[in-house]
Amino acid sequence: MRASQGGAAFSWWMLSNVGAGAATGSFLTLLLPPFITSVTGEPWRVGIVFAVLSLAAAVGPLVGAAVDRTATHRGVYTLSILAMALAYGLLAVDAAIEWYSPLFGLILGAAWATQGTIGPAFIVGVGDPPELTARRLTGFSLAYPAGVLLGALVVAGGLALGFEPVAFFVTCAVVLAGFAAATWFTSGAVSRRLAAASARPGPAKDDLPAASGTKAAPRGLRAAFVAFLVVVFVSSLGSNGLVSQLANIMPAVYGFSDVATALLVGLAGLLNVVTLVIAGRSMARTSSIGVFSTGTLVRAAGALAMALIGLATSPLLILAAVAMLVAYQGIPIPRLAAPDVAARLAAASPTRANGAYFASSAIGSTVGCVLAGVVAVEGYEGVLWVAALAGVAASVVAVLWLTPASRPAFAGERG
Repeated sequence: MRASQGGAAFSWWMLSNVGAGAATGSFLTLLLPPFITSVTGEPWRVGIVFAVLSLAAAVGPLVGAAVDRTATHRGVYTLSILAMALAYGLLAVDAAIEWYSPLFGLILGAAWATQGTIGPAFIVGVGDPPELTARRLTGFSLAYPAGVLLGALVVAGGLALGFEPVAFFVTCAVVLAGFAAATWFTSGAVSRRLAAASARPGPAKDDLPAASGTKAAPRGLRAAFVAFLVVVFVSSLGSNGLVSQLANIMPAVYGFSDVATALLVGLAGLLNVVTLVIAGRSMARTSSIGVFSTGTLVRAAGALAMALIGLATSPLLILAAVAMLVAYQGIPIPRLAAPDVAARLAAASPTRANGAYFASSAIGSTVGCVLAGVVAVEGYEGVLWVAALAGVAASVVAVLWLTPASRPAFAGERG
C-alpha cells in the first residue's frame, strides 16, 4: 500500500475540500447576503435563499445510495465541485442583470451535499485503523479552513480593488473550476480503495475497526444515531442561521466594516487550522464522540458570547471579534468527528450514513436560515439569540442523551 494512500494524513484529492471551503465558507458567506440585500432591498430574502440552498443539500442520502449502487464515487465527486463553479457562473449572470435566481442555491446546495457525503466516505469507508482514520479526517478537514482563508483573502482583495459583483462571481467560478479539474486527476486511487473495501464480503460497517473490533448491534445503537441526528439538526439550525446573516450582523450589531468582516472570517479560517490539529490529535487519542460533543459545546459558547456582547450599548470590537472567532472554532470540530461517529452508529454503509448526517444538517440549516431571515427584520440581535439558544439545546442533548447512548459503539476507547 502506497504511503500517500495508506499512511499519510493528507492526500492530493483532499484539495477538493479547499474548493468547498472557499465556495461555502467565504464566497457564500461574504458575497451573497450583501448582493441579495442590495438587489432585493429585503434582508429577510437572504434567509430564504440560504434555506433553499440548505433544502437542496438534503439530497445527501439519495446521493449516498446512488453512488454506492453504481460505484461512481469519483465521477460524481468531481461533478460536485464542477457544479459549485457552475453555480457561481449563474450568479455572475444574475449580477449582470441585477436579478437573483434561486437556481444558484439549488445547484450549490446539492453540490455541497454531494461533496460532503462522498468526501468523508473516502476516508471512513476503507477500513483503516481508528488512529489512521482520525489523522486522515484531520487532513481532509484542514483543507476546508484553508479554503475559507483563501476565499476570504480573495474577497478582501476584491473589495479593496473595488470589484463589482459580476467580477467577484466570475472569479469564484474560475477558481472552483480549477479545483474540479484537480479533483478528477487526484481521486482515482482513493476511489478504487473505497470500491475494494465495499466489495469485501459482509456489511461494510462490520469491516470497520470502529468499535475496537467489536460489532455493535444496529438496534442497540438506533437511539444513539437518532440522538446524533438531533444534535446535528439543532446545532445546524443555530449555527447556519447565524452564518447566513453574518455579513449583515457584524456591521449592524458591532460596527465592523465589510473589509474587516472579510478579514475576520479569514482569520477564523486560519485559526480553524490550529483548532483542527488539536482536535484531530485528541480524536486519535480518545474518541470521535468526545470530540464531536466538545465541538458542540464550543459552538454554543461562542454564539452565546456574541449574543451577550450584542446587548452592550457600544460593544467593544475586540470582544465581539473574539466571540465570533470562538463560534467559528465550534464549526469544524464537530464536522471533523461527525463522519466517524455517523459510520459507527448507523447500520448503513459509511456513504449512506454520511448522507443522513449531511441531510440532517441541511434540514436544520433550512429552518435556521428561514428563522434568521424572519428575525432579522426586527433586528440582527435576535439572530444571535436564536443561535445561542439552539447551541445550548444541542449541547444538552449531546451530553445527556448522545454520549451515554453511543457508549457501545466506542467500547474500549476513552471518550
